[in-house]
Amino acid sequence: MQKQHTGPHALGYPVPDDEAVDTARRISSDDPDADPIDAARATCLLLAAAVRDLLVDDIYDPSAPFDAVELEMAHAHATGLVEPTGHYWTADGTRLPLPGEHDRNRLTNLAQWDLGNHSRAAWSPLCTLQGTTIDAAIYRLDLTQAATIRITDPQHDPAAASATSGLNIVTRYLQGHSAASSEEAAPAPAQDAFTNAVISVLHAADGWHHAPRVLERALTLLVTSTPPRPAPDTHPRDLEALAGAIADILRTGENTTGTTAYSLADAAEATFQDEVDAARFAHIRHIRQA
Repeated sequence: MQKQHTGPHALGYPVPDDEAVDTARRISSDDPDADPIDAARATCLLLAAAVRDLLVDDIYDPSAPFDAVELEMAHAHATGLVEPTGHYWTADGTRLPLPGEHDRNRLTNLAQWDLGNHSRAAWSPLCTLQGTTIDAAIYRLDLTQAATIRITDPQHDPAAASATSGLNIVTRYLQGHSAASSEEAAPAPAQDAFTNAVISVLHAADGWHHAPRVLERALTLLVTSTPPRPAPDTHPRDLEALAGAIADILRTGENTTGTTAYSLADAAEATFQDEVDAARFAHIRHIRQA
């Protein structure tokens, strides 16, 4: 089979064997308490390793060149799952099919069930939105970043689950549904359900936008007579998508509970700051411990 790694943009990225083996072990385990975020991160690393193996002539040569830098992925609207399309992108922006007849199936079997709405916090930061079709949003997974993921001794992020819920809330909002109808928040008392939803969206925004800026924009949209609604293919970490979802939550919360949107926003921001401080404390302690 002719491998597609010729040309001026041929390159490679290192994928340590011990890491790939460890992540494969984690994914194949039947541990019911396994963290879906860890599993998704492991899957992204394994996809990077698998693409390399599919494209190089000698998989045992760590310096073997190949030309893939991004893997095309489809995030299905109907199922919420993310799967490879069978194409990849080179450094010069060329879209190429994987060379083998069954390569797409191999990658799909590797990614099946681990990448989706439930694990968005793991794969979304590695992806760039390429466009949308009637069936799916099309992303490019950065293989060079995915190859640097290390699953062993992972850093603990107390806010990871909330951030994932927040991304799911924004995604529902972009798809035309109410951001306030969050099944994650359903068991909570009425007012807490809305503040918890706002907190989750703020965690999803953290690292990309400052919370006061997101809330300021949300409150501006709230009093706008005809606020613009982002297109369905807008990235869920776009400021307008995040602020629009929060404005929708605050509007519904105000109408449902009688608590003002400003009070809900203030309560959410205070709790968010406490939680994000705890997350950053855990991160600093992890990287500085002997």
